[in-house]
Amino acid sequence: MVKEYSNVTELLKSIDDSISDLRKTLGEYLRRIEELRVKAEQEAKLKALLGKLGLTTAPPPNELSLRSVRVVVNPTAEQELGSLEGALENLNAKLTQLTSIRKELDVLASLGDVGVKIAVIYVDGVPKSVLIRIT
Repeated sequence: MVKEYSNVTELLKSIDDSISDLRKTLGEYLRRIEELRVKAEQEAKLKALLGKLGLTTAPPPNELSLRSVRVVVNPTAEQELGSLEGALENLNAKLTQLTSIRKELDVLASLGDVGVKIAVIYVDGVPKSVLIRIT
């Protein structure tokens, strides 16, 4: 995706907004993960108790792997937890990238609001190229 900005301040504000949104999303994911950890621990205790009583249940085949996506029907807390932890790692990596890029682009702030047009090429929401045209 390509986004255009009329000045450096606008570009930096856009990146700051993206960082803020990612931090908010990370907070929500951390809260959900904590809830799922509690639920997964409860399920594990219940399974252990049933095992002591001699009752064992085979996990139902509720997972289907397609080419690039995994589909889970009625996921256990453990399955859901694993998926969310993977998503959290990806979001955290993206946040780290954006924060690093923001610091590097801070040098451009010295341009101020002089006559420039900026085009930014984004890949997965992260700037990959910044094209500056002096007008």
